[in-house]
Amino acid sequence: MSLVIVVADSVRADMLGRPGGSTRTPFFDGLAAHGTLFERVVSSAPWTVPSIAAMLTGVYAHRLGLAKWEQPWPEGRPSLFDLAAGAGLEVGSFVFDTGHLFRNVPVARVRGSSQDVPALLSWLEARRGREFVAFVHHWWTHVPYVSRPMTSPVWRKVTDALMATLAKSETARVKARELYRMAVERFSEQWLPRLVDTLDLDTTWLVVTADHGESFGTRPETAALKDVFDLHGNTLHKEMLEVPLLVRPPGGGPARRVPGLARTVDLMPTLADLLGLKPVPTDLDGASLARCVRFGEPAAASEAISVMNRDFVDLPDLPDDPLDLWSGISLATPSRKLIWKLRPDERRAYDLTTDPGETTDVSERDAALLTPLWQRLETELGRAIVGKVLPGDAERIRARLRKLGYIE
Repeated sequence: MSLVIVVADSVRADMLGRPGGSTRTPFFDGLAAHGTLFERVVSSAPWTVPSIAAMLTGVYAHRLGLAKWEQPWPEGRPSLFDLAAGAGLEVGSFVFDTGHLFRNVPVARVRGSSQDVPALLSWLEARRGREFVAFVHHWWTHVPYVSRPMTSPVWRKVTDALMATLAKSETARVKARELYRMAVERFSEQWLPRLVDTLDLDTTWLVVTADHGESFGTRPETAALKDVFDLHGNTLHKEMLEVPLLVRPPGGGPARRVPGLARTVDLMPTLADLLGLKPVPTDLDGASLARCVRFGEPAAASEAISVMNRDFVDLPDLPDDPLDLWSGISLATPSRKLIWKLRPDERRAYDLTTDPGETTDVSERDAALLTPLWQRLETELGRAIVGKVLPGDAERIRARLRKLGYIE
């Protein structure tokens, strides 16, 4: 058996697998008619690097300490790539830019850019009948929502222009949301069918998910839309964290819509379970959802932890103190949501049974009931770390930032 994981960047949960919603995605819906679609899935982080690392290791983002593209993953934290390679499966990853995601993660075996669609499809076509694991990070659903290859400097120029426009006008934000919707539809109806056509679906597990969601200044803390991290990265609300997750088994299966709470950190142990990959580490934060896929059982997580970090993407170094790296942490349960912004200390809580949109703070009203949940978050903060940056990378980063015009 083989496995193809497609992570569509910035696609929030209400954009895929929700018939009657604003997007029209019949191809994706057709895949879901032969697979398992999870109704509530929470990401470990609201932007790509920590989210994908948690997804592929089964370990919460704050326990990995990753907040920059070029960081190596922590030693002693086997990933799905490690388990697949250990089982003799060929591993291949396609990322939006080979100088960014997995740059210092050799086990990911980066083969090229996902923006080079012919090369990606050729690689997959050549492996029909073989056993392999492919990871594909689809980029064109990310701001500026343009479905064509872009270099990093061009992306920066177009994105900066779009963000400047969004900061001025609600009309521009409405138009940007329309561009976003169209990008998701192109992903479902143009890009995804081409990829699926190269696969032997009788022998291949197919997973479609996202790293995080997207927002358009709907919360006070991101209303200014000053930079990309205001679209995703700077808050821990549901539009940033809740993502779609479809698992289609080889040969297809019954259509299942699985209720309950699942996490992207559950993906690694789930896929290891479904493919029989071993040994799975015992100290994971994620848990296998294999019984949900095989039998339609509800997802049974009691909580989901997510974190956000200060923006160090365009800086050469990271702080030494984890509390200078991680700027906020949240806890979601089936009925509650807590968000703790660390500096300054701001805490909000929501009753999801009456307020699924997370709009009314009940932290004072329900203070006694919430005490053990705040204590739970304090415990998680005690496990937070800062990951390594490789020697010599700082100067390479400075050179890249000079080329992009960030520093002189």
